[in-house]
Amino acid sequence: MRNPIEAHNRVKDFDWEPSYVEKTNWYPTKYKIPAKTKDPFRHLVRDYLSMEEEKDNRQYGSMEDALARGQASSKAEPRWMEIMKAVLPIINFGEYAAMKSTGQLIETIANAELRQGYLAQMLDEVRHTHQEAYLTRYFAKHASDPEGFAQGFRLRGTNLFNRAGRAAFETFFVGDPIEGALNLQVVAETAYTNPIFVALTEIAASNGDQVTPSVFLSIQSDESRHMANGYSTLAAVVSNPDNLPALQLDFDRAFWRQHAFIDPFVAAVWDYFQTNRTTCYLEKWREWIDVDWIGSYIERLAPFGLKVPSGYEAARERVPWLGHTAAMVAYGAWPLQFWRFDPLTAKDMEWFETKYPGWHGHYGNFWEEYRRRCDPRNGELALSLFPSLPPLCRVCQMPCVFPRIDISTCRIKEFAGKRHAFCSASCELFFDQEPHRYLGYTNYYELFDGYDLADFIVENGLLRADGKTLIAQPWLNQERMWTIDDIRAMRYEIRDPLRTQ
Repeated sequence: MRNPIEAHNRVKDFDWEPSYVEKTNWYPTKYKIPAKTKDPFRHLVRDYLSMEEEKDNRQYGSMEDALARGQASSKAEPRWMEIMKAVLPIINFGEYAAMKSTGQLIETIANAELRQGYLAQMLDEVRHTHQEAYLTRYFAKHASDPEGFAQGFRLRGTNLFNRAGRAAFETFFVGDPIEGALNLQVVAETAYTNPIFVALTEIAASNGDQVTPSVFLSIQSDESRHMANGYSTLAAVVSNPDNLPALQLDFDRAFWRQHAFIDPFVAAVWDYFQTNRTTCYLEKWREWIDVDWIGSYIERLAPFGLKVPSGYEAARERVPWLGHTAAMVAYGAWPLQFWRFDPLTAKDMEWFETKYPGWHGHYGNFWEEYRRRCDPRNGELALSLFPSLPPLCRVCQMPCVFPRIDISTCRIKEFAGKRHAFCSASCELFFDQEPHRYLGYTNYYELFDGYDLADFIVENGLLRADGKTLIAQPWLNQERMWTIDDIRAMRYEIRDPLRTQ
């Protein structure tokens, strides 16, 4: 059969349930999906595997040959390389969650065309987890300061930001599989993978990191197919008017859950860990999210019954400040992390004021005081700049300080005999709709409330090989690094701000 389209259609005709397979309903969905739709993938698995093998050969070959011999990683800007210790384990968990999501969709959706796309995407996600784990290993071997690259995967459950990332990406596979597809394919991949895997490569390259672009661009070449999967899933759902009420509610929640973590996290990475500066995150957000995703994609679905997410206008108002507030919390809480920070310079602060007018008035004093507290000989922790650590949102697990501390939309209320914090009206609304979804997720303070900071550091393996020096540091100065003795002298207690006594 010479016609590949005809061959592809013939292969899909062989979609059946073998008699020896016990029919299960492990992942039920409330949505009604038609049995036949357009195929979003249009590849035979054999051709797909050959294509991916060729990409892997190019990527791994360059990493082990030219880039390794040229010691590319050791020449990258330290400020940028440090944040990769945090970025890679969080993104890697997202890939793992995506793999689970597409596996559930294959089990749930009785539609050969859609399942073909989901199968290919599941294989893609397995490949991506391997690529990012390998990149982490590569940096651990070749970076100028490898300490911290091995910690991120292990600390997924005990790091403040890793836990928030998990809470966001677990939406890919917890609950209705179609809602998982909305979180994964329609929002996270279609809206946010371009800022992460395409635009971040520009920052990496401009800061001397030639390795990350080779991996990220290879990953993004798969994401375009995943976006097609999302569009085909949406098209199948909106084809039945009975699905529309549930679809809008799930879509509203999916957008906000991804925005609540991805925007502050990526904005802080983007704007605060560049040395050789390029564009700011706000500029790219307006291009990729506001114009492309909303304007060229979501708004065009209105005739079919799907509207722009209800929280979108609030998100657009928050974005100019989210990253700065997240960075302030992350830098202030540096002893809780597993990477080194680099204080802003006068040149950095001038750039921020240019890109974000009014920035200095809101954040300048913090950074000037932060620089002074970097030296342990001054005997002060940057954590002490906050009256207390901010409460964590019961829904998204992010600190309740956004968009800025002075205009925080934090709200606190009691439910089932316990106080809960919410970062926004949207997170509070989602909790009120289905509180059982969020009450079982223990937040960071509930794990470590009452811990002495030094004990937390030791218990979580945040010391270097000498058993004394911290992996995390508030600056890049290697002549005077903080030790566990410096931390013990501070007598700082991790305290849940919602604790009543």
